Amino acid sequence: MKTFLIYEGKRIACKTPFVGADHAVVDGACPLCKATPFKIAGTGRRSADDLAWEADAVAYCCDQPVGIVRAEPNTLFGVREDARIAQMGVRIY
Repeated sequence: MKTFLIYEGKRIACKTPFVGADHAVVDGACPLCKATPFKIAGTGRRSADDLAWEADAVAYCCDQPVGIVRAEPNTLFGVREDARIAQMGVRIY
């Protein structure tokens, strides 16, 4: 899965520090308060194009909005259909 922050039109790489983490760590410093490490959380998950999940990104350091976090998973049918299939308990091998 590719995860990145979109801030002022730029795509900035970020990583999930561990499985199930409630935040992502963005490369570089916070553009607002310059804190490092730059951690973000997403709120308001949505699918803009069915290829990825997007959410409004909020910086942990200064609790301010810093753009959009986008997660592009490997998907067969699109993220919404994958979510529906997962809720049904169907396994695809």
